[in-house]
Amino acid sequence: MVPKVIRNEIPPGASTGEVIAQLSRQRLRARRANEERRARKAAEDLDL
Repeated sequence: MVPKVIRNEIPPGASTGEVIAQLSRQRLRARRANEERRARKAAEDLDL
């Protein structure tokens, strides 16, 4: 499961490429979590 808070996973002294790669992964995880949340909300709204 994806944590609700995105931790700073970028080590000190990371290169620009490493920073970009890590931020890209974090953004992808956040997008997946948002999609899952929207899907659950839509399913709950149909149940009401």
